[in-house]
Amino acid sequence: MTKNVLFYARYSTDRQNEVSIETQVELGKAFVANKGWKLVETYADSAISGTSFTSRPGIQQVLAHVKRERIDVVLCVTADRLSRDVEHSSKILKELNYHDTAIWTVQAGQEISHMELHMRSTLSHELVEQIRYRTREGMKTAVKKGKASTCLAYGYKLSQQRDANGDRIRGLRDVDPVKAEIVRRIYQLYADGMSPRDIAHLLNNEGVPGPRGRKWRDTAIRGHVGRGTGILNNESYIGRIVWNRRQYRKNPQTEKRTARANDTSEWILTEVPQMRIISDELWSRVKDRQKEIGELFDFGQSNRLNATHRPEYLLSHLLECDECGGPYAISGKDRYSCTNRKKRLPIDELGGACCSNSKTIIRQELESRVLDCLPAAFFAEGIFDTLSERSIAYETAKLKRPLAERDQLKRKLSELEGKQQNIIQQISDRAAEGRPRLLALDDTLDRLEAERQTLENEVANFTESGPDMIAKIEELRRRHNPEETEMAMRQFMMVARKGKNEEAKRMLMPIVRQLVQKVVVGKTPGHQPASLQVHGLIASILAQMDVLDYMKSRFISEIHEDFVERLEAGEIDSEEKKEMLLDIYREELLERFPQWENLQMSVVAGAGFEPAAFRL
Repeated sequence: MTKNVLFYARYSTDRQNEVSIETQVELGKAFVANKGWKLVETYADSAISGTSFTSRPGIQQVLAHVKRERIDVVLCVTADRLSRDVEHSSKILKELNYHDTAIWTVQAGQEISHMELHMRSTLSHELVEQIRYRTREGMKTAVKKGKASTCLAYGYKLSQQRDANGDRIRGLRDVDPVKAEIVRRIYQLYADGMSPRDIAHLLNNEGVPGPRGRKWRDTAIRGHVGRGTGILNNESYIGRIVWNRRQYRKNPQTEKRTARANDTSEWILTEVPQMRIISDELWSRVKDRQKEIGELFDFGQSNRLNATHRPEYLLSHLLECDECGGPYAISGKDRYSCTNRKKRLPIDELGGACCSNSKTIIRQELESRVLDCLPAAFFAEGIFDTLSERSIAYETAKLKRPLAERDQLKRKLSELEGKQQNIIQQISDRAAEGRPRLLALDDTLDRLEAERQTLENEVANFTESGPDMIAKIEELRRRHNPEETEMAMRQFMMVARKGKNEEAKRMLMPIVRQLVQKVVVGKTPGHQPASLQVHGLIASILAQMDVLDYMKSRFISEIHEDFVERLEAGEIDSEEKKEMLLDIYREELLERFPQWENLQMSVVAGAGFEPAAFRL
């Protein structure tokens, strides 16, 4: 029997000898042809690790395709192409099982069973962890031997020392005399009072090539004191290699790497005198000046005080300039502008010219335009069902919490009574041995007795959470059904989109950051509003939707908000007025259909790991 097949290919960056996408596709096509099946579509993820899920547009498109069309088989070359994470494999398997879609591999030549898929994903996951562990241990050993474990820092060149076999010894660095002089000059200029921005301008004006041959940036010089980054904080310049300052973990929600500072006891420090470029006296002068002015800069933030008081807005750190790729940040009163243009920094990608994107945008307008995309994405993802389940789980946990607290009190009481018995036994043993009593034991016993009486009173006075827990949970399910959740969410969205309720926007922030990876702000002619291009999962969702479906969903969201506003204002006080208003909505919907049929949504493929981009 002919089967409808989707083929999925992936090229991972964490393997050196990876089969290319083209080779995988050829193998897949040959397999499908041999079976006499129908290849419906091919999807792929290039240079993306199999430990990711939401940031893989290809696998997201596979799942979306399975939802909207009957697919019998999802085919890939090997099971680890599908996923190398146990949790993600289970999620993919559940989605495909729900739609009666089987998973086949070219390698096995047959359907992959549930057990085999779980075993392979478990082994792949364990392999990834082992590679990470061996890599870190190898880096630790190299640092202890005085070898560098990171990329080549400015001021150094690769050492040409050879081993007995004539191979270059990796990790060894030699001082580059020309660049070392630039490093000393930077330190001297800063210690004498020149700012990192002025130093960068000076070096660029003199034509001095920056790190990796690019233009000098103030952030490359300034860095971050606490993290040890930047020219002014690199301890290699005083002949010391520092490793393991931070550890990186992938956020399971955003799938982005986040840095966590390690305790200083976990740092690996090795003295390497031959790498010294800066004297201790000059290093101390730089550190003293940094302390005096509190210069703990970090990637565009002006200083420690501003970093503390600057509010976290809905789209903070997600905005990017379309021309130079630099960040868009608050400049002036609630208005975003390109940071690079404001600083007049030379951009290598622009041939050393400064960014000319002078387009600014008010924060409220920017946030409203982005939030307008969300309702349609909610419909496509079935998010209201998920929110309902989460609400029920949260409220149920609150009901069960008192019972858990009572049980915890009982456990504490039992532990305390055990400690009392231990003290009493020690007192008895000392008396039997004819040894004098210890006041410390008596005092401890008295303190434990007071604690025991307090705990007993708390347990005795504890009230149950309710006569019928099951009935309460059923009531929660009736109240937090998807329809009620959708209504509440629409009202909440209306407040966030049309008003200036910052608290509502903050509550929406986790949802927005799951759907939106970045927003690119571009120039437009004259006084037209800035163009916005939204990248992330939301773009993939909208890209999979039919134009008419999307516009209809958006229209329904708009008229719902209008209906709620009229209802709250008292304009709809009878069933007759309600029906009249609904008729108006229907007529407007019919009028808009011809316009939507001619409308083409601008959806372009994203670069790298970005799923897609959607223009607003």
